[in-house]
Parts: sequence; structure tokens; C-alpha cells
Amino acid sequence: MDCFLRAFKTYNKLLLALFLLAGGFPFAYTAQEQGENSPPQKQITIIAQHFSSNYSTIAKSLSLSSLADDYRIVNISLEDWKILKPQSELIISLGYSPLEELLKSEYQGPVLAALITSQEWKELVSQIPPPSSISAIFYDPDPQRQIVLGKLLLPLSKSVGVMYSMDSPYFLEGYESAINATGLNLQTIQIKQASEVARQFPALSQNSDFIIAQPDPVIYNSQTLPRVLLSSYRQRKVIIGYSVGLVNAGAVATTFTTPEMLIDDLRESANKMLTHGFKNFIRHSAYYDIKYNSEVARSLGLDMVSKETLQSELNKLNLSAYEENNLEQIPSEKDQL
Repeated sequence: MDCFLRAFKTYNKLLLALFLLAGGFPFAYTAQEQGENSPPQKQITIIAQHFSSNYSTIAKSLSLSSLADDYRIVNISLEDWKILKPQSELIISLGYSPLEELLKSEYQGPVLAALITSQEWKELVSQIPPPSSISAIFYDPDPQRQIVLGKLLLPLSKSVGVMYSMDSPYFLEGYESAINATGLNLQTIQIKQASEVARQFPALSQNSDFIIAQPDPVIYNSQTLPRVLLSSYRQRKVIIGYSVGLVNAGAVATTFTTPEMLIDDLRESANKMLTHGFKNFIRHSAYYDIKYNSEVARSLGLDMVSKETLQSELNKLNLSAYEENNLEQIPSEKDQL
């Protein structure tokens, strides 16, 4: 009986693999059915460790986008991709784990990585040099936009302060060109553990005209954030936050990219990679907006800056809101949102 069950399970696994390769599994979204005499469509494969929350929203939106007019779009879990590795014109990886697996497996085909931060990218490529076929769009705020936003809010500012921990060794790299271009002095404090934040933040704030916060849970978490925000308010210091949630909690402003903006960027970038053969690019999203805490901004006597003004200043500084280290800006099909 046991032998029969093992054989039955093996048969089922083989049948599932064949079914997936044939493209019949429900998670393979397609916008149109192929006719009997039509040639097989080339495939775009979207890989995620799981398809929930933003992963599901982005994957399904791309599957139903204009990309599906010319390509068959298959959404597949990371575990299934490891087994099947279907032939693809382009892989869109969502999240850290799929990109890590692609690098470790030395996959050489075109890859567009998304839903990773610039810190995660730098951590991965410091361990495994990526092939030239891999491109990436980061979802964390662009450091250059954050620095220039702070400078525009406080035109007379001379210094900017940042805290960083051992968990974010590459944090400062993204700010260097913007700090140099704006003529700001950089004040830094390295934090070894969260208990140091409440004591160190007032000193950093006192020596800086504004503070750039980053998504580092060692420094900014549910225990430390209330004290940091209260301290900044008492000292009347501007904090440029790393998320809309942090701005709602009391930071002054941040630049941010919505899932809808990222979907547009991914669709346009994928289309250009497939049709025009653009070389690889590593950048933050081309689409962004600015979020303000109007109440805090008014209390500090700040005039709000429009996105157009921010972008104009970035262009004047020759930053173009992208890192300049051998990276390419992909032109947008429409004006930024």
C-alpha cells in the first residue's frame, strides 16, 4: 500500500510539472486566448515568493496590462520556478528572495527586479556580482530627492544629519552626490543598538539643520520613533521621513512611489527592454510624488515645495533623481505623475 501511495504522489508531481510547463495553471494570467493556428506567444515570467498584498496587485496588474498583447505573462512562485525554470523573454522578480535565487543560480537571461530597496540590492551584489542582464527599480525613497527636498524646504540650511546602524552599511553611499551638489555638510552618528537613539538624536539634531530618516528598524521602530519625533518637534527641526506613514506620524515630508506608479514604471521599462534592447539600469522609480504633514510644516513656518520644483532643482544639479554610478535613466512614455 505504501509503495502504491508513493508511486501515486510521484505521478501527481510529474503531472503537475507537465501541466505547468503547458501553461495551464490558474496563476498564469493571460489577457487573450491563442487561436489554433496562431504562433505561440513569447513569455514574461513574474516570480514572487508568495502572491499576496502588493505582490499580487502588481503581478495581476502587469498580467492584464498592454504587455499581454504581445507576451504570455505567467505568475509563478519562487519554489515552482526553481523546479520548472520556464523559458522566458524576461523575468520580473518581486521581492528580495527571488532576486537572491536568480543571482545564486547564475541566471543569465534578462531580469527586471522590483520591490527591493537600494540597501537590499547593494547587500546582494556585494556578495554575488550581478550579470549585465539584470536591471532593478527600487521602492524606497531616492536619497537624492530626499536631500534636495530638505534643502528646498530650508534654503539656508548648511548641514544635514543622518543616523545609521551596522545593519545599513551602504546607507551613506546614496547620499554622497546629492550632498556634494547641494554644498551641505554631513553630520553622522552610528548607532549600535536601539537604546542609544533617544540619547544620541538630540545631539545630532542640534548640529544639523534637518534630519534624513531611513527605514532601519534598529534606529526607527515603535519604541524609538515617538521620542525622536517629539524631540524634533521641541527642537523645531525638520525630519524628512522614509514613508507616508512616518510623515503622518509627525515627520515633515517625504518623496514616495505608490504601487500604481511602480506598475506604470515596470510596464514601460519592461516594454522598452523587450522592444528596444536597452542596456541594464539600476535606479529608483521614475514616478514619485511628495507627501507633507501640513500641520507640522505650518508650525515650522515652511513653504511646501511642488514636485515640479523639486524635479527642476534635481535637473539643475545634474542629478536627474538617479544615481550616476554607471546607471541609465530610461525615458518615460508620459510625463511623471
